[in-house]
Amino acid sequence: MAGSADLARTGFQEERMGGTAKAPVRANGRGEITALTRDREQHFRAMFEGAAIGICTCNLNGQITEGNAALSKMLGYRREGLAGLHMWELYRDDLPADRRLFSELEGGTEDFLKQERYFRLKNGACLWGQLTVSTVRDAEGNPSFLIAMLEDATESKRNAERSRTAEKMEVIGRLAGGIAHDFNNLLTGVLLYCDLLSEGIERGSRLLRHVQEIRLAGEQGAALTQQLLAIARKQVPQPRPILLNEVVSSTENMLRRLIGEQIELVIALAADPRPVLADEAQLRQVLLNLVLNARDAMPHGGRITVSTKADRRFGGGHGGVCLMVEDTGCGMDDDTRAHLFEPFFTTKSPGHGTGLGLVTVKRIVSEAGGTIGIKSETGLGTGIEVTLPAIEASPAAGTPQRSRAGQTILLVDDHSSARNSIQRVLHHAGYRVLQASGGRRAMKVFAESEHRVDLLIADWMMPGMSGQELVAKLRQQNSELRVLLISGYHNPKDAKPDLSVELIRKPFASSALIERVREVLDRKGDS
Repeated sequence: MAGSADLARTGFQEERMGGTAKAPVRANGRGEITALTRDREQHFRAMFEGAAIGICTCNLNGQITEGNAALSKMLGYRREGLAGLHMWELYRDDLPADRRLFSELEGGTEDFLKQERYFRLKNGACLWGQLTVSTVRDAEGNPSFLIAMLEDATESKRNAERSRTAEKMEVIGRLAGGIAHDFNNLLTGVLLYCDLLSEGIERGSRLLRHVQEIRLAGEQGAALTQQLLAIARKQVPQPRPILLNEVVSSTENMLRRLIGEQIELVIALAADPRPVLADEAQLRQVLLNLVLNARDAMPHGGRITVSTKADRRFGGGHGGVCLMVEDTGCGMDDDTRAHLFEPFFTTKSPGHGTGLGLVTVKRIVSEAGGTIGIKSETGLGTGIEVTLPAIEASPAAGTPQRSRAGQTILLVDDHSSARNSIQRVLHHAGYRVLQASGGRRAMKVFAESEHRVDLLIADWMMPGMSGQELVAKLRQQNSELRVLLISGYHNPKDAKPDLSVELIRKPFASSALIERVREVLDRKGDS
């Protein structure tokens, strides 16, 4: 410690026995106590007692002889309880390297050490502390005793970890945003062509099962991309009134294939719960992540129960709707539960977990105004309950209008696979489709078309001219033009679409695409 040699050079020494200091005497041995000596002792004592950080004196083998009030408060001990403790008793981890450093202080080969470690409090909890230990030497230069200073650096460590996590999230965000557009375009083609194939194959055919497996792989790839975008806050939610029962029912077959035959899946849905306002794709992701986590907790088989129920006590107004996923797996201890929603935290072996699944779940649920509850004990399984605020049930819609022959759609997308697969789905549904690979070509097709364009479907991100820019130019020619923008990746920092412009996120199923097209075309009022 800087200043340890200076303390010896003042010409005064202290004999310490059992934590009490004898009156300082002059080093010249005459025993004359001077006013200067008393002042120095008082100043040292004032600094010792009034310091905001923990300070203690130790004998050379690391046994504490006296600690100040700050150290007592920090560690949760009474001051007399600190005296006699060895420094090793305060360390959470007994490391050989630390013992060696203290031995060097005791032997006089080193004058100080500085380290950051976890220190154990009296109540068993831990803090992250910065410890500095200095050797005080006598007039002859021999080690006499140690002075240790301990500062609580827990909050500093947390801030540093948050900063590192934020940097990781930024890197992931750039990576996810960079690949999401192209990857989701590819997946759009895969999923839509699977839908077209499925419609043309006889039910029960082995070939149909092959197509379904291809579609499942595509859906898993889409979920992974959405997870990366969600964890990095790079995806804009599209909240709509959603029935949790329908989300579970429509995902059940995929869940059964994913968890395997060794695990029983039980579905228990409440009767007629109210809808919630949320992004349907994100709710499917929440369910998928929770069920896959439950599966991984039961490597030797077990049971997963997915259920829904109404919660009239939640929030205000219409209460809430709960989605519960329970398993009979290994459960979790207190330490695991404490870190459960931290990015990159996982109990799985390397290569078998990203540590992003539950973080994504928490973020999606929080953004939807919901809460997450966890019940788990080691060896007794885990139950996770997601509760979302309910909304007023919408009036039952009438029979949806069927595709009307003669309606013309201008489809604009720079990615050929996505554009061609969307064109085939729309054509199969009875629409007349005009295609263009970019904004300038679309304006030419629009101007030269012999049919009035009823709907523009355009990719949000295109080179040369974005979907938003194309909408603005075409609406100068037809102010009533209806618009559906499609996006493989929409950065929240980009301009939001006009209220009269609908947005659907890639990849999507053919049924979802046709449903949105009908909604936009059949909507009454201004475009």
